[in-house]
Amino acid sequence: MSTDGDWDWLPRRTSTLTRAVILLGLLGVVMLIATLLIKGWIDSRLDPSGEGPELVVNIPQGASVNDIARILEDEGVVANSTVFRYYLRYKDAGDFQAGEYVLNKNMAVWHAKDALLAGPALGPAEDAFRVVLPEGLSLAQIRQELLAQVAAFDAGDLAQAMAFPPVRSDYQPAESTLEGVLFPDTYLLDGATADDEAALIVRLVEQFDSVAAEVGLDSAPDAVGVSPYEAVIVASLIEKEALIDEDRAKIARVVYNRLGLGMPLQIDAAVRYAVDKPSEALTLADLAVDNPYNVYTRTGLPPGPIAAAGRASLEAALNPDDGSWLFYVRTDDPTPGAHTFSTTFEDHQAAVAICRERRLGC
Repeated sequence: MSTDGDWDWLPRRTSTLTRAVILLGLLGVVMLIATLLIKGWIDSRLDPSGEGPELVVNIPQGASVNDIARILEDEGVVANSTVFRYYLRYKDAGDFQAGEYVLNKNMAVWHAKDALLAGPALGPAEDAFRVVLPEGLSLAQIRQELLAQVAAFDAGDLAQAMAFPPVRSDYQPAESTLEGVLFPDTYLLDGATADDEAALIVRLVEQFDSVAAEVGLDSAPDAVGVSPYEAVIVASLIEKEALIDEDRAKIARVVYNRLGLGMPLQIDAAVRYAVDKPSEALTLADLAVDNPYNVYTRTGLPPGPIAAAGRASLEAALNPDDGSWLFYVRTDDPTPGAHTFSTTFEDHQAAVAICRERRLGC
């Protein structure tokens, strides 16, 4: 039991005014923190750190400011379409011409605005044009595409530029070729660069390095246990095997599962590369050919990429799905182009039967 003297040691109750002051101070701190966070978020959307590679963006006829802002966000030119739209309204800018613009990834909104106000970069057809390189082309096929699309290119000069490039990818081993490190994309050439084979090869290599850095290729050893260049090889296999985006990360998992077990990869696309049969049916002799790219008779990855992989395949190579699959075969189930993935050989054989029944090239 306490006595009256004990109460002298207890703290007095805080006054209402003091509590109000403390509460207002806490609210002020919270509001300050929130303001700083919001300001930081807006600043990062106004001016992302460091512009990325060039790209060609088409602004269609009749596009509104809202449409243009959305297009630029979708293409990765600006970080946020809403922030860009309000910035344009604040600057009273929005009368932009339709056409094709050469912009950069991660542009500050004021740089994007200035580029749009300057008008389309694509002039008359004889002065500027696009070169389109789709995903999945081999080095030889890229050479053919460039000669077909760029009339001013000389076959000998292009072969020289590709065999002895003025620049190499940061991810290339010393003795490797440019196979797999020329990035598939759309490139704009003008009259000043339409006959410079080496300059375009430099752009393709630099674009690959830029995209590779963006997707985190340097993290491959920690992410999937292979070197960055080996991840490029895996991405090239995915590019040639996957027919729909949903299958890319699953094919990556099959590759890594087989590598982990010391199983041959048994990927037809690599054998096609070995025997130079891009589309013809493989024979039993092809599957037995003595070639380092024959992943039926050898374990491990082939010695280099077999094609130019796009961003989606590079990302899949670094982020495989979780699963114990060891096999896959096309069945068009549930959608056209889809593969069925199996863990056991028995389940795989059942899927192969469906593939043959549907005549999907098994």
